[in-house]
Amino acid sequence: MRIGILGGTFDPPHWGHLLLAEFVRDEIELDKVYLVPALLPPHKTDRVITDAQRRLKMVKLLCGDDDFIVPSDADLTHNRKPSFTIDLLDELAQKFPEDTFHLVIGGDSVIEFTTWRRWKEILGKYDVVALPRPGRNFSTADKKVLEKIRIFKSPLIEISSTEIRRRVKMEKSIRFMTTKAVVEFIESEGLYK
Repeated sequence: MRIGILGGTFDPPHWGHLLLAEFVRDEIELDKVYLVPALLPPHKTDRVITDAQRRLKMVKLLCGDDDFIVPSDADLTHNRKPSFTIDLLDELAQKFPEDTFHLVIGGDSVIEFTTWRRWKEILGKYDVVALPRPGRNFSTADKKVLEKIRIFKSPLIEISSTEIRRRVKMEKSIRFMTTKAVVEFIESEGLYK
């Protein structure tokens, strides 16, 4: 199978994640896209992150019973801290040698890709697909990165996890920014207050 790996913090996950996953699935003919919450994202050690099991639960609620975009606990089932993408991809490739894995990243990640652990190895071993965010250009991205990744213009939806957390903290509505099930989970768990 051709599997897309869309990793992230997913704190919380939202409609934009689903839209991008579906777009890339269709665009490069993937069989599935796994939404993979990071155990401990190395680029986000400067803020408090919701515990991994709650973030995984929200991803499960977001995906529901979709056949093509599915939650994955692949990055949560080991004791590596922080989580590095190359380690995750290598583990998946070793565990499922009959599958091919395609890394899906956002525009921010293109610009900071050279700060990732063993980034050249990622580009040499895996197909990397980038979906830009609104207002991002890649003029500051490393040319070696730009030569190796495929960039697609995707439908842009200006929803961010940061904005959802901010709105919850301000006691504003997040209805239609994420699924009803995720909204209810955020409320029941008292997240982002």
